Amino acid sequence: MNSKIKAIVKLIESLYSPEKIKVRKSEYDDEILIDVYFYDIDDSYITNPNHYNPDELKERNFEREIRRTILTYLDIKTSGYSPNTGFPPYEVYGITIDVILIK
Repeated sequence: MNSKIKAIVKLIESLYSPEKIKVRKSEYDDEILIDVYFYDIDDSYITNPNHYNPDELKERNFEREIRRTILTYLDIKTSGYSPNTGFPPYEVYGITIDVILIK
C-alpha cells in the first residue's frame, strides 16, 4: 500500500470509525478501490425523502462527504462526481471511495 492510500485509510478510521475498510485493485483498470463498511449511516444523509432507495442515497451522500474530507485534510483528489456538487462530469484520479451499508 502506498503512502497516499495509508493516509486515506488512517483518516477514515480516525474520523468515521467504520466497521471495516477493504483496499483492492480494480479488475478493469488501475483504479484503487477503498470499500468502507458501516452498520449504520445517519438519516441526515437522506437528501431526498422520496428517493427509491434511501440506503443507497445515504451511501452516496456519505461517500461524497468522505471524499470532500480527504480533499480538505490530505489534498488528495479521489475519483467520482464533483465533490462540490455531486453532479457530472465523473472525474478519475486513481482512487475510488465506496461506502457500503452492511445489512
